[in-house]
Amino acid sequence: MPAPAPARMHRAVRSAPPHRAGRRGRAALAGLLTLTAAAAAAPSAGADGPPYVTRPDLRPTRVTVTTPATNVAPGYVFATPKGGGIDSGAEIFDNAGQLVWFRPAKKRGTSILDLKPQTYEGKPVATFWEGLAVRGYGFGAFHIVDQNMNEIGRVSPNGKGQMDFHEFTLTPQGTALGISYKPVRGSTTAVKGGARNDLIMRNLIQEIDPKTNEVLWEWDITKGVSPAESYLPIPARPEVAYDYIHANSVNLDADGNLLVSSRHTHTIYKVDKKTKKIIWRLGGKKSNFKMGPGARFAWQHDAHRQPDGTISLFDNASSIENDKGKRSKGLVLNVDEAANTATVAKQFVNPVPKVDNTQGNLQALPNGNWFVGWGGTGRNVSEFSADGTQIFEAKYASKRTESYRAYRSPWVAQPQVAPKAVARRSSSSVAVRVSWNGATTVAAWRVVGGASATTLVPRIVSARTGFETLIRVPDRAGESKVVAVEALDVAGNVLSRSKAIAVGAKY
Repeated sequence: MPAPAPARMHRAVRSAPPHRAGRRGRAALAGLLTLTAAAAAAPSAGADGPPYVTRPDLRPTRVTVTTPATNVAPGYVFATPKGGGIDSGAEIFDNAGQLVWFRPAKKRGTSILDLKPQTYEGKPVATFWEGLAVRGYGFGAFHIVDQNMNEIGRVSPNGKGQMDFHEFTLTPQGTALGISYKPVRGSTTAVKGGARNDLIMRNLIQEIDPKTNEVLWEWDITKGVSPAESYLPIPARPEVAYDYIHANSVNLDADGNLLVSSRHTHTIYKVDKKTKKIIWRLGGKKSNFKMGPGARFAWQHDAHRQPDGTISLFDNASSIENDKGKRSKGLVLNVDEAANTATVAKQFVNPVPKVDNTQGNLQALPNGNWFVGWGGTGRNVSEFSADGTQIFEAKYASKRTESYRAYRSPWVAQPQVAPKAVARRSSSSVAVRVSWNGATTVAAWRVVGGASATTLVPRIVSARTGFETLIRVPDRAGESKVVAVEALDVAGNVLSRSKAIAVGAKY
């Protein structure tokens, strides 16, 4: 059944993020907090990890910041942690490692991968893939989420849910670039042990209309690249398709043609969009460029043309995790197409001397910094200054947790669903916990209480202290039998209000 076309973008968020608020707004909020300074908020129940009392359905990984943020680019971290006993999901967290948004996979056994900030129809969106991931291949669809955290699109070739997770790039033309795989029959006689009618993995590079899921353009890379270019041996088992290419990224070049990264040929291909012919090869066995010292890469991911003409990528360096003497890195190359040379412009090496043999990405940031997701065995994300100094690092709690890619980006979101709150009575106070999954505009919470839902009056204002905030409301007389919590922006405006809830003896 075809996926639904995106709906109209919902109304814009109603408040600027705190760092953009004016002096008057900050003063207004400071005044509200001063009035209730006697009742400080306790740390969040989720500060040491899930579960959250207000959202027991959310089980994201705990994130630890190991290099505090210094002169980093503005924004949050976007990742898709999976493994290590936590739910696979799309996760946004801040520079302190505090959760901002988590969206778990909806079906048991499925995964969410590649949460990415992008622009769609001129507005900020977040995109992620969800589906069945098996042996490094995906069968699912990409989802587009707006700033109200509502899904406005679901994209796969012809709406059949057969899109791979490796790439989804929204173009300025309003289309989407992606990859699909399918086992087919083909010749592998170009390599030792090959056969005329062998089982191979077809790699399709596709351009799709996100509104209709119509495939507008596609290129079968297996018809343009020979198995002789591959560094991957033919599988020993005949039922395993020989994926001698394994395309894992596709992005627009500056001239409108495409850059396609092929992991198993150690090559980045520039493809003519009109003729579907390969213009040149960067790296690999048939490179059109003389690769300078340190410029060669292997098993790479995430190739992009940068505005200054360089090409960036994540160099996995090896397909073996404990390959001694090799280290994965973010790599930026000067590519001279006139002289046919490629030299190292920048590189960003994981402070941990190891190989991240699967997954990974390198993102150029607007302020000149670079952000690295270290992939399958990295368990960490890093931000580097232009000179290669690590200025931020965060790690997932479990050594078995990984994220395909990770990004940093500014993001302003205000969900249309209301905040969630729970309340428990003690001898002299009411302990209220509140959270609002995905909201970035909340500066403080105001608890209102009374004998019933129709008699609620302001009780206390407390600063937001992470994803879930605990607020102790003085209540010796037991007046607050029912409470609700209002989300306030930095100017003290009410953004939303939780459902009125009865105060219980326990959570």
